Amino acid sequence: MSGDTSADMSARVEQMIAEHGIDTVKVGGPDYDGIYRGKRLPADVFLDGIAHGYAQGDVLFGWDIAEDLVPGLRFTNWDTGYADIRMLPDLATFRRVPWEERTATVICDFVTEGGGPVAVAPRHVLRRVLERGERMGYRAELALELEFRIWREDQRSLRQKQWRDLTPLSPTTSCYSLHRATGDEFIVGRLRRQMDAHGVPIEGYNREHGAGMYEMNLRRAAGLEAADRALLFRNGVKELCLLEGLTASFMAKPFAGEDGNSGHLHQSLWTTGGQPAFYDPAAERGLSAVFRAYIAGVLHTLPELMALYAPNINSYKRFVTGSWAPTVAAWGIETRTPALRSITGSPNATHLENRVPGSDVNPYLAMAAALAAGLHGIKRGLTPPPPIRSNAYTLPEDLAPRLPRTLDAAIERFAASALARDWFGDAFVDDYTTMRRWELERYAAAVTEWERNRYFDI
Repeated sequence: MSGDTSADMSARVEQMIAEHGIDTVKVGGPDYDGIYRGKRLPADVFLDGIAHGYAQGDVLFGWDIAEDLVPGLRFTNWDTGYADIRMLPDLATFRRVPWEERTATVICDFVTEGGGPVAVAPRHVLRRVLERGERMGYRAELALELEFRIWREDQRSLRQKQWRDLTPLSPTTSCYSLHRATGDEFIVGRLRRQMDAHGVPIEGYNREHGAGMYEMNLRRAAGLEAADRALLFRNGVKELCLLEGLTASFMAKPFAGEDGNSGHLHQSLWTTGGQPAFYDPAAERGLSAVFRAYIAGVLHTLPELMALYAPNINSYKRFVTGSWAPTVAAWGIETRTPALRSITGSPNATHLENRVPGSDVNPYLAMAAALAAGLHGIKRGLTPPPPIRSNAYTLPEDLAPRLPRTLDAAIERFAASALARDWFGDAFVDDYTTMRRWELERYAAAVTEWERNRYFDI
């Protein structure tokens, strides 16, 4: 719908509702954890509110992933009364939900009652970075490849079993196995087809290195659309599995001793004139000076922006030597052991893969972090170190600094980051930091199964 006026888009949405007999519209947007939250509206109520938006309690940015209220936030708290904000629909995202009868969905921007953007909203944070990149003369194309596991468990059995001794969709690892994957097509193939019908096209998918584990690669898209697709994908996978009495998990590391779920982020820049900014046929391996500066920016800022790539306590359990997850801030060309992998080839294919994020990442915040870092590198004319050509897990600290190993280390680096405050704003940095520190407090207060196993009897 690029180039359409608001009136054009409103008319097109109204036509879609009439043609498909839509009677319910799901309206919402991403919270801090990348969860799609909002409400369902009758189609006539949705149409009546298109211009002004829909009331939503700002508690969406006031509670944690378990919906416990977080004290000490700037944006919302008991003193402000958890007031209403508005969900203003981005009509370019309006689409049918093919697995729900007569239902559509639309992603909204969160705005204040005065109409200004909610500064802490992840979609606004990404838009802010994208607009700054455009002022520098660049537009971004991005994509996530997301790994996840499917369990033959429903919401009741998960809780009865206390998330232990679960039955996976398929019992073997069988990474890349085609014949064993056939037995899972009743749900995995359906996921792919329904995502395509949902306007979230899939480039490819395969069995991964874990029982009931799959990877699906989303096709690249420009700017916000790439993050929107990732939001809708994760939400859609969970909904479709729920309807089948199954459970899909995007947890970064569900169980010790098994590989975690990655969320590798692919990114490239293009000039506003449409030329690939990362490719230069005269340069070594085709890596342009712009690309090298971008790599240097992402690499240099990995430690201070780690809390956006790895947002949860569990995220850091994934970074294990030899597990395909990176442990050091290094880059290489077509190698999978460092944090950053440069993929070369044709002008259109040359891009950067950031292998740090897990599948629990908030796509808006990970993309904002990577783009801000890369554009910072371009703006400063940074130069990356030589690419590594050996096993990154064995490199010494002076050649490859270790990534933060825990959320508490990462969040303190983030809170002190001048770059984060410049690109994302003080309001977001302060409240995101408060949110993550709260997560640490909740974890510190928990008595775990590991502790009982280790100390109870002895």
